[in-house]
Amino acid sequence: MSDAFDATPAWIVTPRLGLRALSLEDAAAVHAYAFDPEVARFTPWRPHSSERFAKGFIQVITQPQFLNWAITKPPADLAIGMVFLHSFSKQHQKAEIAFNLARAHWNQGLATEAVSAVLQFAFQQLGLNRIEALCMPENLSSRKVLEKLGMVFEGRMRKAHHRYDGFHDMDLFALLTSSPPVSSSV
Repeated sequence: MSDAFDATPAWIVTPRLGLRALSLEDAAAVHAYAFDPEVARFTPWRPHSSERFAKGFIQVITQPQFLNWAITKPPADLAIGMVFLHSFSKQHQKAEIAFNLARAHWNQGLATEAVSAVLQFAFQQLGLNRIEALCMPENLSSRKVLEKLGMVFEGRMRKAHHRYDGFHDMDLFALLTSSPPVSSSV
């Protein structure tokens, strides 16, 4: 069981993005992009799930065991993706980071920019020592984002995650406070 965060998602502005707390009001926007089969390909949820499922997912990740941000592209305030921290351990000063982004915004460096900003927040504001990330070995796009940010591949965890279609291997990446994230200057 992870610890609860004793912080709230801060408003973060990057050169091209706004990151704000995700809320139930984002359910329609999250449903519109997150259940696209290409976006959902490497996520725990099934493609084409309902908006009700999206609302339930948001209810889960807005609990104190998560710190979450909706990724927006100003001036619009519409969620085009999300970044969240979970599996927080106060004792070990670490957490795991996860992210997703609408397909229309892929290959523009936006995921790297958003995740970099949250990594900096986690190290500087939360005082974390270590941030981990997991991705399926086939998820080359997420792997590329993690590597661009300076996260180090630490190994493959065999059949470590179960989702609707069975068990999957997961690749473990990590970044330490002593080697902060690469700035994603655009």
